[in-house]
Amino acid sequence: MSAARIIKPPPMSGGDRKYYAREIHKAEVTFANLLQQAATAHAAADDARAKAYALDCAAWNAALFIGEFDHVSPTIAAAIKGGFALLEVRCEHCKHTEIIDLALVVQPRDRQVALMRSYLYYGSCQRALGKKRRPDLIGLRPIGDPQPTAPSRRTKKAS
Repeated sequence: MSAARIIKPPPMSGGDRKYYAREIHKAEVTFANLLQQAATAHAAADDARAKAYALDCAAWNAALFIGEFDHVSPTIAAAIKGGFALLEVRCEHCKHTEIIDLALVVQPRDRQVALMRSYLYYGSCQRALGKKRRPDLIGLRPIGDPQPTAPSRRTKKAS
């Protein structure tokens, strides 16, 4: 509860004072319940928004996979809030793959992830060729996603 209130009601009889006190108490309980319901609704809305952001990121990954590059990409903020805070890029010249943490990128958070391609380049290709090579965007990855590994090679058993 909050600090003590000073209420100066008009002069009332005993029954009116009791009724007034009950109504004040009911209003306080209703206020507390409404605050709790609002907090719960805000938490549910945040969870639903994060799920929607994650689905947007997954849809954009699928669009990149099938080659539909004109599909609207999620913003940096939406990717981070959706749990897809890693961007995987690959230099087609040297075949180097890099994973970029979007939380560390110094760009406006309302910029689309697809527009980041024009700001990225691979340093060793620039030193070797003398010009900047723009990497291809592979897709967004979730934070807990492990680094992909090559399939294990099966060896022949000596008999």
